[in-house]
Amino acid sequence: MPHSPLNTIKALDGTIITKIRLVDEITRPEVGPFKAVSLPGHLMHIVTEGEVEQEAGGIVERVKAGDAVWYWENEPVRGRVIKAPWTFYTVSFSAPSLPPPPPNERVKPYHSGTATHMRNLLQVWQNRTLPPVVRHIRLHSLLLEVILDLLSATARDQSAEKEAGLWWKLEAALRGDLSQSISLDTLCQISHRGQRSIFRACHKATGLSPMKRIKLVRLSYARGLVQFSSRSISEIAYDVGYERVQEFSRDYRKFFTCTPTADRATGPDYQ
Repeated sequence: MPHSPLNTIKALDGTIITKIRLVDEITRPEVGPFKAVSLPGHLMHIVTEGEVEQEAGGIVERVKAGDAVWYWENEPVRGRVIKAPWTFYTVSFSAPSLPPPPPNERVKPYHSGTATHMRNLLQVWQNRTLPPVVRHIRLHSLLLEVILDLLSATARDQSAEKEAGLWWKLEAALRGDLSQSISLDTLCQISHRGQRSIFRACHKATGLSPMKRIKLVRLSYARGLVQFSSRSISEIAYDVGYERVQEFSRDYRKFFTCTPTADRATGPDYQ
């Protein structure tokens, strides 16, 4: 039998969305302060009118109509509505194999197709007359379109296959406290798996070794704090697990081609 190119394509084993918790449209009708906590897993807002200034995870952001915001894992959020009404679509979902966007990509403009997908997602969520399987498939299909629209550039080349799942669970646990000391022994203790399994899972998920990936996670989060917060450079270094600010500045410059102080002075690409 002649060889077919299709025979060389590996079967896809894994899923993105494991649970959809909530889809809604929310309006805050008046200007003024607010406090909230994002839900577990991923939480997206598609803002259709109004403007707020808010702080989440130590990062201060201004979000206006036409922006999408992507939160992750029970983030406390506080801020102030500065232009009312403040209206947004919201969707909360679990996707363990999907890493959160880096801080500099968490707030970004969306296009009209994204708003259409969210509007349709809400309509299907509220439509209890649909056959259950049809409703389930439509919800997942529409949410996947929204995720694809807003997916960060860094996540596009990462793997969501089942074999990578071990690493994404580990990384989710580590992101809860990046100030802690993290070693291969730490990873083995958390996962109850051996070093070989952890190396294989991390490489499958990210293309990197575990410690290189952890350093990238630390520095990506640090860059968000550098660009969007008022915390001192030494405080940020401690927050992401560095005991010496000189070592932090050296690694930061290696990854981002500028020092933290220079990066703060220049500001983010998107404001």
